[in-house]
Amino acid sequence: FVGLWQATAEGPSESLPRSSPRVLFGEDEEEDATRHRGRKHDRDDEGEDDEDEDDDDDDDDETTTTIITTTSITRTETTTTKTFTTSTSTTSTSTTGPYVFGGNITEDAFAGWLSIWRSKYQTGLWNAGVADPWESLLPEALREIKPVVVESSGGVAGGVVTEGMGYGIMIEGFLAAKGKDVRAKNYSLQLIKSWQGMVNGGATNCTVVQPFAGGENKTNSSTHVEVWPYGISAVEWSHEGLGPAGVPAWKFPLTEKTLQDDMGSATDGDQDAILGMIYAAHALGYPEDFTDMVMRSVISFASADLGFPDLYRVLPGGEKMFVPKLGSMWGGLLPEHGKYKTKQQPWCYSPGYFAPAHYRTMRDFAIQHWKNKYADYLPKSLDGSYTSLQDLVDAFESAVTAGYNILYYSSCSSGSVSNWVGVQTPCANDNDLNCVGVPWRHTPWVGPNGGECAQSGTRFGSFGADASRSAWRIAMDYVLYREESSEVVMYDRDGYPAQDIRFGAQRFLNRIVFQYSRSSICDGGVPGDCFFNTSSPYRMAYAYDVEKFNATHVTCDNVPNPPESWWAGFMAYPTFAAFVAPFDEIGAEQMTNWMDTFSSICNFTMVDKWNFTRGHKPRGSICLTSYFEASQAVIATMVMSNNLVPIFSPSFHYNSKNQVTILENEAIQADAQVQAAARNVAAVGFFGAGVSLVEVSVVLLLAMCFVAMTRRRRTWSGYSVLSNGRAKSPRDRVASGRRLVPAPAGAADADETMRLSALAVSEDA
Repeated sequence: FVGLWQATAEGPSESLPRSSPRVLFGEDEEEDATRHRGRKHDRDDEGEDDEDEDDDDDDDDETTTTIITTTSITRTETTTTKTFTTSTSTTSTSTTGPYVFGGNITEDAFAGWLSIWRSKYQTGLWNAGVADPWESLLPEALREIKPVVVESSGGVAGGVVTEGMGYGIMIEGFLAAKGKDVRAKNYSLQLIKSWQGMVNGGATNCTVVQPFAGGENKTNSSTHVEVWPYGISAVEWSHEGLGPAGVPAWKFPLTEKTLQDDMGSATDGDQDAILGMIYAAHALGYPEDFTDMVMRSVISFASADLGFPDLYRVLPGGEKMFVPKLGSMWGGLLPEHGKYKTKQQPWCYSPGYFAPAHYRTMRDFAIQHWKNKYADYLPKSLDGSYTSLQDLVDAFESAVTAGYNILYYSSCSSGSVSNWVGVQTPCANDNDLNCVGVPWRHTPWVGPNGGECAQSGTRFGSFGADASRSAWRIAMDYVLYREESSEVVMYDRDGYPAQDIRFGAQRFLNRIVFQYSRSSICDGGVPGDCFFNTSSPYRMAYAYDVEKFNATHVTCDNVPNPPESWWAGFMAYPTFAAFVAPFDEIGAEQMTNWMDTFSSICNFTMVDKWNFTRGHKPRGSICLTSYFEASQAVIATMVMSNNLVPIFSPSFHYNSKNQVTILENEAIQADAQVQAAARNVAAVGFFGAGVSLVEVSVVLLLAMCFVAMTRRRRTWSGYSVLSNGRAKSPRDRVASGRRLVPAPAGAADADETMRLSALAVSEDA
């Protein structure tokens, strides 16, 4: 039997309309609430319990268990990889403890929400107004499969948006790596194929430069770091002869009328998509061409959405802090004026975009699968200096540190988070992208005068649709990087290490758990208690419903404005994922029961879990099946139902810097071997019998040229474009008004000279 309502004496009240506040909280339920409040723990802000009331609560729990015979089993997971195995002793001695997940009810709810979510998939890139990418320019795994897009709806997200595509690629990537869902791998590849087409951006309703990616509709805007917007959003060539890879414009179809509003990437969708690509690569066994595509996507994300390599601030101690932007064209540390000014409101940031597990996974993927040739894809700094794998790794790690510090100054003790906050830290010169400064000095406000910013139709300083996602994003960090997520370096407002501030994934998630356990007028850790004589979850709404039930601690100095309603699925479901992190005051078995209680809000008995369109909608109070509500429910229940598999071992995390050093040393050794080989060839030629000095000179000159090309190929390779499925140098191309096309046969020498001049990269080239 599905649903905790099966354990109640009278069964669900299906005749009650869920939309009526009077029914949700009628006279009988009001008396019930009073009764529960009389026996509820009355804890202060520090979480201290009243012993007498605790005894009363125990008595009531004992009475309840005589009626309900549901048995729950607590499960923990041990992850084994080729290089590291977690053992029982290691887990038991951990200061954070293994993560917890729900039982069969939670798994069933996830299956129902997954079926609903997959009903949003539409076959054909034409739904996005984009032509299918050339098969020959795709990794082998993406060829000869039908592209699929996620059709979104509601607010500014109508159409095909990277937010929905990112959710889909991430969900299917996790499931493909888990290996239990027979359709996940194919769905993953179909969505990724569409993503690649969107990166190129061949729109049917308007003329765009290709690759369009996250750039402006101008030549080199997406591929040259120095052309506005700052950073690269695509690497247009490949050592594997593939097409562009990176991050696309945030919304499709692109039209002449909407182009200005729809261009530019969106960080939230980009990071979810690339996380899913990494997991898809793992499911495939990391084929070389697919890994190359993902690596270029990771680099493009770091540049377009994090500001790598130049957009950062330096704390008093010398630590660099990269702050995730809100997309390639705006937000984060982009200045208000100057060459690289933000397109929209300056100094704006959304804590709900912060995805530490994503950044750590991208970091570990880059380190573990790095090859020397991938250095050719890295963007140079604006001063012309080359960047390295270590620079990329440092950017991801600093984004994690900065994000947690900003989250601390953007949240309340209840775990509520502000949709939008400020990170104003201007440099003395508007054209400077890095300088000394502390991004969270005035957070949540934009600057010292209490400025505000907002976007996407959600309110500044309010716990709403943009901010609610923080819970499952941080839950992912705890599940995938349990130890590392508890060791965040925290700083004060002036940028100095704050030893008295302890914060990280588990502490943030435990705030939400404490809010539910303190404020709900039922105990979700006891099966059936929250749904006794009702099918409404109103007893749990006391935790966050400010308007009806006067929930406390949902607003504070860091989140000054009232929240959106808890009764919206996109608000409630993300918070449920917080229960994966152990909480000292609630045992693991009770945490599992809490997740099963949340998962019982909707009844999926009549839902077809293979094809949602062939069955009925779920029944319950917070069970809307529209795009955004379904997206948050399926992700939250995915996290709670043990579908996240770490693919990099903890030992690898802690040795990441050593791994980078080894890789860089290998590159140096390879370069030295090339030079040594050149010297040996010259020596053999010089001392060998019958070889003239002219011959020796020719061989030595060729060897020197080879070394120079090896060292400097990055100078021109970033400007290479594609023809006939193979990467070639700019000398094989001619620039047209819209895109780069193959040079016509027999082009005049004068025209060739003009082409080479137009495509010249630098004095070095």
